Amino acid sequence: MDSAPTAGGDMSTVDSPPLVSISLGGYNVPFTIHFSDDKAVASAIMKNLIGSLLAVWILCMAAAPVHAGQVLTVKGMSFFEPGREALAREKALDEAKRAAIEQAMGTAIESRSVVENFELVKDRIFSHTSGYIKHFEILEEKKTALGTYEVTVRAEVETADLAKDVDRFRQMLGWQKNPRVSIVVEKGVDPGHRAAAAKAAGFLAAKLKNSGFSVYKHNRQTAGRMGLQVGLMLESSSVQSDYQGLQLELNEISLSANIYRTGDDAILASASAVRSLPGTNRLQALDKGARACVDEIWSGLRSELTRLWEAEIFGEREVFLVLLNVPSHNRALEIADVLENEVSGMTAADLLRFGPEGAEYRLRYRGWPEALNNELQMSYIRSTFFRASLETIKGNTMVMRLN
Repeated sequence: MDSAPTAGGDMSTVDSPPLVSISLGGYNVPFTIHFSDDKAVASAIMKNLIGSLLAVWILCMAAAPVHAGQVLTVKGMSFFEPGREALAREKALDEAKRAAIEQAMGTAIESRSVVENFELVKDRIFSHTSGYIKHFEILEEKKTALGTYEVTVRAEVETADLAKDVDRFRQMLGWQKNPRVSIVVEKGVDPGHRAAAAKAAGFLAAKLKNSGFSVYKHNRQTAGRMGLQVGLMLESSSVQSDYQGLQLELNEISLSANIYRTGDDAILASASAVRSLPGTNRLQALDKGARACVDEIWSGLRSELTRLWEAEIFGEREVFLVLLNVPSHNRALEIADVLENEVSGMTAADLLRFGPEGAEYRLRYRGWPEALNNELQMSYIRSTFFRASLETIKGNTMVMRLN
């Protein structure tokens, strides 16, 4: 048997295939090569070798850490008094975090249209800076002769989550400016009048849109969404009379509009009008009368919708939250504390009961249940405290599931 020189120069007998080590994605991967004089066997060996190396490379890439955030180097500063350096240090670190978030927000917003009420959005984001910072490293910290404590940090900000939350805040601010309304024909409308009532609803919807209202179709998907609902009731009656030997027919058309909170049967406000039109064509009179009634109630109805919208958006309400899949009573109490102290607009959060299926809370919240759900989907809540997905919203009752 032939001999082969070793790496050290000594002569030794080759009893096993050579061991080769290569680096893939930072990992050293050893493998052996078996030589053969048979070309077909050698080709098969090479194909298997290439396939094995590709599989190892894929595994290495999957195991390698992924960094999706933006890494920024920023500074923070705070004045201090002798003996209170620790407090100044914390304030300087908070300033550095805010600086990192502000820079990252600029990047997130550049790819979007101009954000109205930018300062309001920024204040909401700044109140939860730790929820967006994935990694935080202090590079330098020092006290200066000017009485300041200064820190330089490297922060990795999760810009994707930040951009999503900016969009969510924009959406909530948009709700405040554009009242959302759906229009339905009440179930009690006579079948023969429903076509005229539907035309009146379309006429009213056009007037609302032209006045800046967001009008959406009422269906199962939107039934529990934030908004006000206008229910139209249309009725008519005909009276025949004799005037100087002539038979006259007078049609009396009445239209009423009741304003409801979506998911709630309570009437918040109402408006009505009556029109009398002569003629034997009752359907034509019904169409004209319904349209005339909409014109008559329009001004008052618009004012009531605007007033109620502002009250619904900014007013404090009682919201019942059913949270499914809560693992323990202690966890249910922890979530109550998060709801009360970390959610904007929340003034109280009480755990009413806990059982095998989950927990039920009574909340005092300044805003609409859909706005509350939107805030609970914010990244700073989901990454720091808990993740919950919405099951249903009906009136002031929300059902969510803890993930």
